[in-house]
Amino acid sequence: MYDFREGNETAFKHFMKQHLNALTFHAYKICRNKEVAEEIVADTFSKLWLRKDNFKSEINIKSFLYITTRNACLDYVQSVKHKQNSLSIELDESLVMQDTDPLTNLIHAEVIKSLVEEINKLPQRQGDVFRMFYLDGLTTDEICSHLNITPNAVFLAKNKAVATIRKVFSDKDIFIYLILLKLLFPK
Repeated sequence: MYDFREGNETAFKHFMKQHLNALTFHAYKICRNKEVAEEIVADTFSKLWLRKDNFKSEINIKSFLYITTRNACLDYVQSVKHKQNSLSIELDESLVMQDTDPLTNLIHAEVIKSLVEEINKLPQRQGDVFRMFYLDGLTTDEICSHLNITPNAVFLAKNKAVATIRKVFSDKDIFIYLILLKLLFPK
C-alpha cells in the first residue's frame, strides 16, 4: 500500500491485474456493452491512480473500484435510457441492477475473478468456447464462425469446460455461487 500511495507503477499494475477481469465483467453485466464496459473500467483505474494517496487499505481500493464502476455504468445506462425515451423507445429495465449492496457486488466480483482464473486454466479451445458463450454472449453459430469449428465441437468443448469448472468449484465449496450466477445470468 505504501508503494501504491507513493506512485509506484508496479504496485498500481498489481491492483489492475488483480481486479481488471472481474471489474470488466461487473461493468458488462450492468451496461451490456463490452466496449463501454472496458472504457468505464479504464476510466475507473485512471481515477484510482489520480486519488492514490487517499487510500489506506486494499479493501478501500476494491470498494472504490466497484462503486465507481457501478456508478459510471448506471450513468451510462441512464443516458441511454434518456436518449431512448426521447425517441419514445422503451429501455429494457433489466439492464439496471437495482438495490444491490456493495457487499453483494464484492462477493459477485470475487466469484467472477475465481471463474476467470479457472477458465484461463482450461485447454485453449474449451476456454475460448466458454468465454465466447458465457462471457461474450455469442451464439453457437457465431462461435463456429470465429473458431472455424462445427456446432458439435462447440457443444463438446462447452460441456467439457462446464464439467471441469463445476468440479473445481464444487471442490472449493463455492459451487453454490456458480448456481447463483446461473440464476442471475442465465444463458
